[in-house]
Amino acid sequence: MALAIGLPIVVLVGAEYGLRYAYRHVRSSGSVRDYYGTKALQAFRTNHLGFREIEFGPKDPQRYRIVVVGDSLTWGMGIEERERFSNRVERILGPRYEVLNFGMPGHNLPEHLDVLETALAAAAPDFVLLQLYPNDFETRRMRRPVPRGLLPWPDLDRRMLASSVLYDLAAEDWRAVQDAVGMTERYTQYMRRELGDPESPSARDTTDLLRRFITRARDGGARVGIVFFPWPDALGDGYQLGFLHDRVAGICGAEQIRCVDLRADYAAGFRSARSVWVNRWDSHPNARANRRAADEIVAAFASGWHE
Repeated sequence: MALAIGLPIVVLVGAEYGLRYAYRHVRSSGSVRDYYGTKALQAFRTNHLGFREIEFGPKDPQRYRIVVVGDSLTWGMGIEERERFSNRVERILGPRYEVLNFGMPGHNLPEHLDVLETALAAAAPDFVLLQLYPNDFETRRMRRPVPRGLLPWPDLDRRMLASSVLYDLAAEDWRAVQDAVGMTERYTQYMRRELGDPESPSARDTTDLLRRFITRARDGGARVGIVFFPWPDALGDGYQLGFLHDRVAGICGAEQIRCVDLRADYAAGFRSARSVWVNRWDSHPNARANRRAADEIVAAFASGWHE
């Protein structure tokens, strides 16, 4: 009896520590609830404004100042500062330009407007680049579908997620099963249901916020542009959130500003969605994906910055 009970425990413990060793280089996660998300393994420096950026002074009239406003993709979750697209753009452009990163994890369009006010007052930029991602269009009235936990006891489920790599992988498989059999609405289905109709309340709210961002940047004396990163779980022909990209492109056309849509570039440059990711637990764009984004941004905007 003791052997029958003890052997599975030994196997599970061995598997747990084996996985921790196999993924020992993982330093970030896309979830604050799982094992790697709770360890806060990636250290950041921040300036007095709370952004992951150097301290900067008054604008030098001899340097063109670009401010990037965005969420955790701009912040650079899971990668080093030098690997972020904002830092890469600055290196490509050279010493007559400076690119200041005003990204903040968890921010959506309402918060981007708040950050814009801070950036205009503190940095007096010549140009504001707004980084968008599909979840920026979620509003407070929307309720994202939540999959069932692997265990029926929520408190225990949360503790297990935070303490076990093996449990995290099992929970990931369970979420995939729920998506596959329709137990939980897929994220892309939920987004289309809430935002697919451009006249829906949430779609109108986000369209208004985006137009307000553009107008406020201009009123603050800055030119403005947009870079839109795709949801990486289904690139290419299977991409299901294109309606959001098309909507933003329409707004950019109406406002006569440039908009970089990274859908096609990522679909052509990456063999699978996970090849875009930082690691298995973190779906933020990795260093290579940031490099491609920087190249596309410079190709689209540099001629205007040189004017």
